[in-house]
Amino acid sequence: MKDRPARKIGRNMLPAGASLFLTLPVLFLPDWVRLLWPAFTALALVFTTRRAAFSLGMACLNALIVLWWVDRESFLSWFSGDGGLLGTLTSPWHSYALLFTLLLGAMSAVIEKSGGLSRILQGTTTITARARRRFLKTVLGLGLLCFFDGLANALMLGRVARPVADRLRVSRAYLAYLVDTTSSAVACLAFLSTWVVTQLGYISAHSPLETAPYLQFLSSIPCNYYCLFGLLIAFLSIHHSWVIGPMRTREASVKDSPEASVKQPQPDSSNLRSALVPIAVLLLALPLCIFLLHRPPEALPFSERIQSALNASTVPLAFVIASGAALLAACFLFPGGPRWRTARTGLTGAWQLAPALGILLLAWVLGSLFSELGTADVLSRALGDAFPLRLLPVGVFVVGCIMSFVSGTSWGTMGLLMPLALPLAGAMAGAQELPADALSDLVPAVIGAVFGGAVFGDHCSPYSDTTIVSALASGVTTHEHTVTQLPFALYAAVATILLGYVPVALGLASWLALLSGGGVIAVIISLWARKS
Repeated sequence: MKDRPARKIGRNMLPAGASLFLTLPVLFLPDWVRLLWPAFTALALVFTTRRAAFSLGMACLNALIVLWWVDRESFLSWFSGDGGLLGTLTSPWHSYALLFTLLLGAMSAVIEKSGGLSRILQGTTTITARARRRFLKTVLGLGLLCFFDGLANALMLGRVARPVADRLRVSRAYLAYLVDTTSSAVACLAFLSTWVVTQLGYISAHSPLETAPYLQFLSSIPCNYYCLFGLLIAFLSIHHSWVIGPMRTREASVKDSPEASVKQPQPDSSNLRSALVPIAVLLLALPLCIFLLHRPPEALPFSERIQSALNASTVPLAFVIASGAALLAACFLFPGGPRWRTARTGLTGAWQLAPALGILLLAWVLGSLFSELGTADVLSRALGDAFPLRLLPVGVFVVGCIMSFVSGTSWGTMGLLMPLALPLAGAMAGAQELPADALSDLVPAVIGAVFGGAVFGDHCSPYSDTTIVSALASGVTTHEHTVTQLPFALYAAVATILLGYVPVALGLASWLALLSGGGVIAVIISLWARKS
């Protein structure tokens, strides 16, 4: 057991050393090869080591070597006081994103420890198909309610719902599927989560549009077909009792087994206020903070002042204040016990997000280096007119699915793809002389494709933290959870391509593609369930 870390380091050092060794001859190759080499290094190391932080760090080192060789003046200016490194680390979107994420992680841990949400599920006692369906829809609804963090969602839902699932003879594999489906997908779509400031930061730094980041994020939600179709498939699966693949065997074996003596959960002494009030504080405090912190230089009408406030530099600070107020509410309503235990719970929840924040920092630095090297312009010139620009979201989504599945990290996938895909869309649109309206329709689709591709790996990669946590919290092995959930994830991914991005590429409006695609999915699953 003691030599495992050494073997792991050795396996990682071999591809790392190879990438650094190959960087030297690459420096003497044409410009487009040199400038694309750091991006290729990041992709190759993600596939070979499956460690996002390590891969992003090595890509940053390779990018620095190439930048020093190509333009020493730019290399030195990147490290200067007003250069890209300090600008990236001190950006309000970035610094406040770290603090906001830690505060929400602490709040979610306190809410979980309070046990307030468990009372919603403890009233179901009868073992009928209707009771099972009602219980599963309640699990799905709680997953939508716990929108503020994916990992916290998975931990809370799995732990709270598992005793009731055992009593109602719902397979733990199916529970893990619902828990996992409502974790990252909901956090990715929500405008208040540990993801959102990171997402807005990527959009603000790399989007070719001048529109406010929050508006671009909102416009990308109808284009995030994977998350939306995945949630729809989960609901239809419950409503029609539709299961596919190995999940059918798991469900049949549980329902046909003799009734087991499952310990009845004791009534929780806590109440729903300990969970619902902090969430309400979060939802109410954010718009108030955004509006009150902004001081426009001149008097504006109310509607224009709202738009001005949402695009102001004080928005990241508003996120931090709102999350801090919600954390204080959660600590104040924590039922009984010494306050030091509440503080320790919050610190534990914040510390669990530290690895993700490390990946986030490296992704920001790599994005700054990509911008300094002009990687997007090089990619645009390499693709030229041969690649149809409207198919870019399809390509981005497929690449994101592969990356996130192999690496198991959604944040690492976003951190690598977003600095490449968004500038590439702008550069290709300029090279092909497309009108501004075409770019304003394309960018939300690219953003949605990056986010959806990243969440795909969170759903079905055996290396994903969300997959592992969902399996552990629901009481199944990671392998069983991966095998039983993979058919649902693949079904959502295929529907995303065929019913989402391909119709958009053919000229259909994004919201029409969403409605028509959802209707087709509903009809197919309904007919499939009847036939089964």
